[in-house]
Amino acid sequence: MTYDETIEQVPASPAPSPNHFLQVFYGILFHPVQEFERIRDEAAGEKNLLLLYGILFVLVMSGLSPLLRYMGGSSSAGDLLGLMFQVPLQAVAGLVMWGVMGSVISLLAYAFSGNSRFQNFLILSAFATVPWLLMVPLALIKQSLGLPGVFLGTTAGMVVWLWTVLLFALAVGVTYQLSLERVLIVLVMPFLMVGLSFLWLLGFFLNLFRLV
Repeated sequence: MTYDETIEQVPASPAPSPNHFLQVFYGILFHPVQEFERIRDEAAGEKNLLLLYGILFVLVMSGLSPLLRYMGGSSSAGDLLGLMFQVPLQAVAGLVMWGVMGSVISLLAYAFSGNSRFQNFLILSAFATVPWLLMVPLALIKQSLGLPGVFLGTTAGMVVWLWTVLLFALAVGVTYQLSLERVLIVLVMPFLMVGLSFLWLLGFFLNLFRLV
């Protein structure tokens, strides 16, 4: 028997199909806990692909904001040329903010769990914004139905926003396996840190002006 005959043939894993991507969306919308846990426990190769999906999804969701303002007709992005510049800029800014916030929250969660799962959290936090896709039809409703459409679209938009926040909190809890109380602490801490830093800087400059 030759050496080549003794090599173990490992079958290549099939490339995920578009149906797989749609199944992720469906699972997050209707079975978020089970879907988040499934993604968390995926093999490394699958997670790399899901992270790529997450990056693309964050870019799309971030670029959607100026587009929604344009559709509503209540934005400074009134002309189409301005919109063409705002969409990619907003998309890149959203991607950077996603990475920064993910890093901060991961560091705080690491203090409670002792587990470094930054890639997992980036994936889950990206897909936590799936409900935001509903803002597109809601913007059309607000524009086409007049005052009733504005009321309906605004109310439904608040529900979508709350839904997204809850999915984001769930992403923190599932990734780092934290209790509800610790998830709340992790989510509130960045805002407290920003607020305290602002107050410290304000007090510093006020004292500086007094000395001058």
